[in-house]
Amino acid sequence: MSKEIEKFVFVTIESKEEFSDNIVAILSIFPILGIEEKNDIFVVHFKKEDWEKIDYKFFIDSLKIVDPSVNIISIDTIQDKNWNEEWEKIITPVIVTERISVVPSWKKGETGKEIELVIDPKMSFGTGHHATTKIVMTLAEKYVKRDSFWIDVGTGTGILAILAIKLGAKEVLAIDNNSWAIQNIYENLKNNNISSGIDIVELDIDTLPNLPIADGIFANLNYDVVVRNLKKFRSSVETTSGVVLVSGILLFDYDDFALEVERFGFDIIEVMRLEEWFGAVLKSSKV
Repeated sequence: MSKEIEKFVFVTIESKEEFSDNIVAILSIFPILGIEEKNDIFVVHFKKEDWEKIDYKFFIDSLKIVDPSVNIISIDTIQDKNWNEEWEKIITPVIVTERISVVPSWKKGETGKEIELVIDPKMSFGTGHHATTKIVMTLAEKYVKRDSFWIDVGTGTGILAILAIKLGAKEVLAIDNNSWAIQNIYENLKNNNISSGIDIVELDIDTLPNLPIADGIFANLNYDVVVRNLKKFRSSVETTSGVVLVSGILLFDYDDFALEVERFGFDIIEVMRLEEWFGAVLKSSKV
């Protein structure tokens, strides 16, 4: 008796890129196989049997909580594929700086860089391909000091926390509110032979009254989340003369962001631009 051919559904979603973090968070509550993200487009993979169990209206309404203008472009059913081969085609090495690269496990050692991060994501988000991740990684190379303590807010795949340890940080507190991210970071720690130094906590940064004192904070989030938490970021790094490395904010929001930063007692000491995004290094103006 021949094996029944398994079918899969690809749902192509259009959403503004500034909502990408939250769109991924919403999608992760559904039984997805993976997500391909490029600019304003998300291609979400489901097993056909799982997709058919989802209430379509609930699916759309959930996404509209994040982006009211979200749009389903297409829903396509395809036959069985070798998904390992498909992901290996999609996830390729990323050269970040002269010293730093990001590779999937099947490309380990290929870049020859001094600091090679091995990241096998559950979905393509958080692999180092996105401009905002590249920005923070580039800034981290300059600002992470040996034996320092960092907080990685919205850790995702753990890529920034892992980089901090490889750059010499003594300890990193990695925070995320998505269970897929927590599971994924443990796998990526193993891929990078890291058995200590990173403490992982599943929670929402908005629910925390304050953060521990740190030498630095990674905040690769979005405009609203960053601004809502500027006060607690400043309290965390003020006494150590530490820095907050911010990204995930579009260039057209820079002027408004600069005003908010000043209002909360920060100076912007460095700005890095890539594509339509920018990253900023914040330091307490009283230091």
